[in-house]
Amino acid sequence: MNDKEERELIIGAKKTFVNWIVTFFCASAIGLTAFYFNTNYVIAQNSSGIKEIKEDVKKVTTVPVLNQNKIKNIEKDVARIEKAQKENHNETRETQKEMRKEMQKILEVLYQIRQQNN
Repeated sequence: MNDKEERELIIGAKKTFVNWIVTFFCASAIGLTAFYFNTNYVIAQNSSGIKEIKEDVKKVTTVPVLNQNKIKNIEKDVARIEKAQKENHNETRETQKEMRKEMQKILEVLYQIRQQNN
């Protein structure tokens, strides 16, 4: 090889190397730009999804509070009903006692009538 061929070979290698570097940076710039915008789009979608999930979570965390209030109201109603039932039961007992007394009085009167007829 002579000097002229070596120069052409070195110049050709330099051009090829420079072309590879320029192509690499251009392709990287295009690929990274697409990646950047795609990533921003996905992040925006996920952000709106996360906001919706946060709102749903807030709704879900308030439901047990509502259920606790409902449970307390139901417990109050049950206590009120139990109290009324006990009062009714006591009234029924008293009424039964009075009826027994009245029946005994009626029986006594009937015995008296029977004894007078004999």
